[in-house]
Amino acid sequence: MNGPDEDDEGWPVVPSDRAMAVLEHAALHDADAFGAFFAVTVAISEAHEMGIQPPGARVDNAAAGTWTIDLPRGHGLARYTYTGRPPTIVDEVVMPDLD
Repeated sequence: MNGPDEDDEGWPVVPSDRAMAVLEHAALHDADAFGAFFAVTVAISEAHEMGIQPPGARVDNAAAGTWTIDLPRGHGLARYTYTGRPPTIVDEVVMPDLD
């Protein structure tokens, strides 16, 4: 059971509704692109557990905590918001090669 100072349980990186729509399309049409998203979520999650940003992440707006990171294998990019506490929200996923 979590106490007041412990992190919430659950997936530490979650997509917004907007990002989820792109991911659902990728799941149906491009399994490799869909897998690239999950590789990025693992990288983000692991880095945030260490208190850092993942390699290759670029700050968009430091005050707002927004970042951009490329998806593996050239599948596009993801923009996310990091507040210092879970979950990190993937605000947008851009996969230009999807149908």
